[in-house]
Amino acid sequence: MTLRNALGIVACLAVLLVGAGSASAQQIEADLTTHAINVETNFSGAKVALFGAVAGGSEDEDGASADIIIVVRGPKDTLHVRRKRRIAGIWINVDGASFRNVPGYYTVLTNRPIAEIASFNTLGELRIGVSSVKTGLLLASAGEARKNAGDYIEAIVRILGRKKLYQETDGGITFIGKHLFRAEFELPANVPLGNYEADVYLFRNTQLVSQYTTRLGIEKSGLEQWIYSLAHDQPLLYGILSVLLAIAAGMAASAMFRKR
Repeated sequence: MTLRNALGIVACLAVLLVGAGSASAQQIEADLTTHAINVETNFSGAKVALFGAVAGGSEDEDGASADIIIVVRGPKDTLHVRRKRRIAGIWINVDGASFRNVPGYYTVLTNRPIAEIASFNTLGELRIGVSSVKTGLLLASAGEARKNAGDYIEAIVRILGRKKLYQETDGGITFIGKHLFRAEFELPANVPLGNYEADVYLFRNTQLVSQYTTRLGIEKSGLEQWIYSLAHDQPLLYGILSVLLAIAAGMAASAMFRKR
């Protein structure tokens, strides 16, 4: 992190703290260290920090402690899941299902175990937690009467979890003094492109007190962006250039082997 970014964060936190202390309606405010991430050919992932301030501090006048949940949601897409079976010694796809509006990235961070912060019903109503993602997909699939929908949904969550795209971290949020808090979440190299939302929830005595949302964009840049735009905007030209490049690579390899 550069000195300029650090000074910007300090200034941001000062504004958040003053604003949180003077506005009774807004009891929590937060911001990210960056709102834009550029993905280039050497992109290997990134870590993003979120800082915020709580009015009244980590404990209010009545002694109610503050609990915070941060949910970072990525762009939604349609995912296709297939089941393989071994038939006559060969593994083949025998059936499958498609699910719409599946978050491509979903991370939850808390300052202590989430079950101690809010009730199961409250978390479900706010759609907080990987379990709520499963429930939402299951309810959406009920209208289409998909067979074994629960098994497919479990497979989606399991696969995305292995890719570090679905994560839940208890203790991922720490308080800095009485009013300020900090959290950090990881974006793996295979993170989907698009718009992200970071929702910050403030609870006291298991009751939701305040909520704040900040946003993040992840886009390709440089050569990656040029190739991506060419492939989507001018697919014919992209195909021609790909064929020419393959021919050139083949001729170059053939010439090298002839010299040897």
